[in-house]
Amino acid sequence: MERVLELIERKFLKDSELLELEDSEFVINLKYKQPYNAHYNEYLITININETIKEYSVYLKHR
Repeated sequence: MERVLELIERKFLKDSELLELEDSEFVINLKYKQPYNAHYNEYLITININETIKEYSVYLKHR
C-alpha cells in the first residue's frame, strides 16, 4: 500500500511504475483519461484504501 501511495504522490511516472500500479491489489481501475500536454498523457486511477474508494490522476510521458 505504501508503494502505491508513493507512486500516486509523485504524479509523473515511468512506464514500469504505471505497470506496477496496474498490478497492485489495491488498484481497482486504471484508465487513460486524456492528453495532459504535449509530452504527457493523463490516467485516472481508482484505489481502495481501507474500504474507502479514491480517485487520483497520474501522468505518463507518451512516445
